[in-house]
Amino acid sequence: MISHDEPWQWHAETHADRTVVSLAGELDVSSADELRGLLSDTIRATAVVAVDLSALTFIDSTALSVLIWAHQEAAHAGGSLTVHNPTGHVRRVLDVTGVLPLLGPDDEPGTVRAVAP
Repeated sequence: MISHDEPWQWHAETHADRTVVSLAGELDVSSADELRGLLSDTIRATAVVAVDLSALTFIDSTALSVLIWAHQEAAHAGGSLTVHNPTGHVRRVLDVTGVLPLLGPDDEPGTVRAVAP
């Protein structure tokens, strides 16, 4: 487990078929570069990335753009990056911006299910 100091933390678990990156806390402009680096490194290391947002309490447009960028980068690399389990404010931002269908699981666009280990 690797995590960072406030206001956000992350944890990555590699499984046989994917890497699950769990994000917690608040993501905003001050954390965007670090988030981009984390997701870039993860995409280079594995074809399938699932980002668990269940413990994320805030996201701004800059951090949202990083998730969209990472989704596109994973696709360009022949893989995928999807988000799972957004709640509260984070879910509202994904819904209002229309991004949830893009970033949600491919088999059920816009539907968010639990990320099983």
